[in-house]
Amino acid sequence: MQPRRRALALSALVLTATICTAPELCAQDGKAAVETAIMRVFEGMHTANPDMVRAVFAPDARFAVISASNGPAVIAAQTVDGWIEAIGGSEGRWDEQVYDLDINVDGDMASAWVPYTFYLDGAVRHCGINSIELLRDAKGWRITQLSDTRRTENCPDPLGGR
Repeated sequence: MQPRRRALALSALVLTATICTAPELCAQDGKAAVETAIMRVFEGMHTANPDMVRAVFAPDARFAVISASNGPAVIAAQTVDGWIEAIGGSEGRWDEQVYDLDINVDGDMASAWVPYTFYLDGAVRHCGINSIELLRDAKGWRITQLSDTRRTENCPDPLGGR
């Protein structure tokens, strides 16, 4: 092999090895795609667009909430379809502001810890954490599980009382 071709081949090999062995670089595109999928849910909630939300969920996705009002914590499950239908009937009155997303990606699996504040008609209603599990299939990143906590006290107001 000619020295110039050898140098180019070696440079390409080093560049490929550097990119593939730096998980933070390899996962960056994955994290951006996961964040895009997650944000579609909240945009769909705010615009009362159930089709936008439904497109992000896997067919057998689960939605669960844990609440501790009036006693010990209770886990409640809802069908994703029922929740998505409610989004369609919300007339854009729901606005869930998310911030400080913490996304982890490993190949075709991702997990996100997503703090939120939920507004109803512009007023803070509750807040908590969304824990979102996603898998990537031929259609892209799909939510398989969404769980959240809900509290009504000490909620941050990311919109600043607008």
